[in-house]
This record gives sequence, C-alpha cells and structure tokens, in this order.
Amino acid sequence: MVGLDISSSSIKLVELARTRKGYALKALAHVALPREAIVENSIMDTTAVQQALLDAVEIGRPSTRNVAVALAGNAVIVKAVQMPVASELELEGRIEFEADQHIPFSMDEVYLDFQILGPSREDEGSMDVLLVACKREVVDDLQIVLHDAGLELKLVDCAVFALENAAEITSEHRLVPNPDTVSPEDAEVHALIHLGATMMHVNITINGVSAFVRDHGFGADQLTKEIQEAHGIGFDEAERMKKERFSDVSPEAVEAFYAGLVAEIQRALDYYSATQPEYAVNKMLISGGGALIPGIADELQGRVGIDTVVLNPFEQVEIDPKRFDADAIMREGPLYTIATGLALRSFDQ
Repeated sequence: MVGLDISSSSIKLVELARTRKGYALKALAHVALPREAIVENSIMDTTAVQQALLDAVEIGRPSTRNVAVALAGNAVIVKAVQMPVASELELEGRIEFEADQHIPFSMDEVYLDFQILGPSREDEGSMDVLLVACKREVVDDLQIVLHDAGLELKLVDCAVFALENAAEITSEHRLVPNPDTVSPEDAEVHALIHLGATMMHVNITINGVSAFVRDHGFGADQLTKEIQEAHGIGFDEAERMKKERFSDVSPEAVEAFYAGLVAEIQRALDYYSATQPEYAVNKMLISGGGALIPGIADELQGRVGIDTVVLNPFEQVEIDPKRFDADAIMREGPLYTIATGLALRSFDQ
C-alpha cells in the first residue's frame, strides 16, 4: 500500500518495503498543487488534483495502486471517551449509539471507527476508547478523484495518527515497554508537531501512547505571507525567498511568524495540560515542510522552553543511492512524515 499525503500545497507519495533491519524506500514523489486546488479538505480543482496524482505515480512508479490517505481539520473528529470494559466485538454493537452522544454530526453523514486504547487511568471498571468520525462527503469525493487517477483507496487515517506512526520508526520516539509501570516523573511525554503549509497537527503521547490530538489552522504559509508583506512581493516570490534565500528575509517577518506559531503551540500545550496536569511535555518533535525552515528547532526550544528536535521519518530507512538521491531525500525527509506514516499501515497486523 502506498502512503499519499494530499495536502493543500502538494502531494507526497511514499512506498516502503520491509527488510531484515527495518524498512527500505521503494517509491517517492512530491508534486506541487496550484494554490486553492484544495481548501479546507475540499477539492476545488478536480482536474489539477487528478493530474498531480497521475504525475506522482509517474515520478514515483510505485509497485501498487492501492493507497492510504489521511484526513485532518474539519473533515475528521477524534474523541476519547470512557466506556465500560468490553471486547472489540461487543463494542461494535453499541459504538454508533455512543458516538451519537459525542459526534456533532448525524451518523448518516460520517464514516465511523474506533480503537480501544486500554484501561482507563481514572476509572478501574472502564476503558478508554478513541472514536473517529470522517465526513462521508470528503471521503467519497476523494475516492472518486483517486479512482479517476487509476488509484484504489484502501485506508483512510487521521493525519495526527499517521504522524505518530512515522515517529515510531525513528530513534527520537519509541514505544515504551510496560508504560503503565512508569511514574509521571519518569514518563516520556512527546509533543509531535507537524507543520504543513496551512495546518498544524499536534499529537501528544505519554510513553508512546497518544493522549491528546488537535489540528490547528496555522502553517508555514503564514511565514510566506509575512515575507510578502514585509518585502512587498508576490506569494510565489516570497515562497522562493523562504526556501532559497532565508538569510535575506526581514527579521520582522520571521518574528511575526514565530509569535503566531508559538501562540498556537502554547494553546495546544495548555489544552493538553488541563487534561493531563501530572504528565508535563518534555520533548517536542517537529516535522512537515515547516520543519525545513532554518533553525526552527532551536527557535522553538528557546521560545517554548522544551527540548525540541526535527523529526525525520527516513532517519533509519534504507535508501538505495543507485535509485534515489539519498542526500536530498534526507534533507527533505520531514516533508514526507505523514506519507511515511500512511505507508507503514501496509505492515499493520
């Protein structure tokens, strides 16, 4: 199965193979989308998106046309709830009734799924269950565009969970054995932050288990807009300056961007702290196109006061230098985090 990260700015394609040591890269592509082709999960320019998908397949040449995609923002609702302990089979029979109490849409308007997270920390006789509802309209529209591009939609994930999945194969973020035996003081509490063009995905994990997820309507395009305003240039030229001549960018534009970004991150941390006050975040891992902004990890560490690193999903993935430009791929690795997390779903048991 191929991981396809279809964002507002581009399409990222990743296919992996399992090896004795872990994983190897099989296919990779990155194709830009015209601005406004996708707005808030809605496909506005079907022709442009379909062509970008065809181009991604042509460039990447994956071995399969089966794909996994991720949804985020207003297209998906994720809610953790407490329910009486039950088997997965028993839960299937009553999950729709439970979801109806928590999801602000008619059950006819969504595709519904759930995952049992484990025993509740707050109530001995209960378990924590994750409810996920995706808007049918968004999924169905996406399925049509993929089909018309010769691709078959096999799996729909949430971007925040694809992010977590990709992080788990790196040295920076590992699942902790027997997490329930670890005290709050010794816990590994990581804020996974994926900064895309127009959206930021946040997944805070406690000892490798997701405890809080949130999407924010803030992305690296905000820096482009600050550059536009500061330098009096068009969006495309500002984007080039951001990527190719960052040292020439006005300090005022950079400061305005970081002020907004830190405010959004702090808002997420505050929401999380209200639900898990005893488990303080002790590490932030930044990915996405925004992670390629020079010096972003140091800036955020200094401003937020939490140890911060850039998350590269290809850190421990084998990349054949005869087939790929390994150095370029490693430099741009954070861009492919969501697509990598989706590609890893091929190996789920």
